[in-house]
Amino acid sequence: MLAGAIHCIYYMHMKKILLFLLGIIVLIGGGVWYLLQPKNLGISYTPADLASIYKKVGVAFEPLPAGTPPVKSLIVSGSHPVDQMFSSAELTAAADNRSSQYAYFPFRHVQIRVNTDGSVEGSATVNYSDAVRYLVALGVSSEDIAEGAKKFNIPNASLPVYLKVSGSIASNTSNITVQQAQIARINIPENLVNTYGPALNGLIDSIIKSRQPSVNIQKLDVENGSVHFVGSAPDKEQAVKNL
Repeated sequence: MLAGAIHCIYYMHMKKILLFLLGIIVLIGGGVWYLLQPKNLGISYTPADLASIYKKVGVAFEPLPAGTPPVKSLIVSGSHPVDQMFSSAELTAAADNRSSQYAYFPFRHVQIRVNTDGSVEGSATVNYSDAVRYLVALGVSSEDIAEGAKKFNIPNASLPVYLKVSGSIASNTSNITVQQAQIARINIPENLVNTYGPALNGLIDSIIKSRQPSVNIQKLDVENGSVHFVGSAPDKEQAVKNL
């Protein structure tokens, strides 16, 4: 009788311990799942949004051979004027499908939200190796990339990233301020954002310069919750579609 009672008590305690451990495992697993998901900005799009932004920009896309060197993996030619407003859904559609046009584009599961206060938020998943290839294709040195990865403790993995910015581009010169940045849903410290955030302008300026004279940005800013672009876009873009 006593042995049975002891066995019953032991079984109940073991059951509670096992349920507790299971709960811990679920919480840890849920935490890891949360950290690996890009921030949901509440933006979705339809095929009509993608078709709309392509029509507004008016660029014809052509593939380049897979063996093309990275620094020559994207070529633009020709030019035509563009004065258009772009919604969050249109921008999200273009960015989320960009990797199907240009193999070096490293972002997946992209959402872009343009806010009425003039800020713009971007959320995506990026693989470290893809990001390195993309930056090299843009002309950034491998040494600078490695130094930046070490500075921000960026692991060689696929991680969600988030960026909130404000500002504008005028006369092909970027004046963008980084308000907030996250990697794996963890905020990058403000002092690092303030120190290294301005480098984004240099990167944007170099991209614009490399696309000239086909690309000319007279004005790119936020108006009433949309992005207003005034300038010129290429008639044709040739890019590597497959690595």
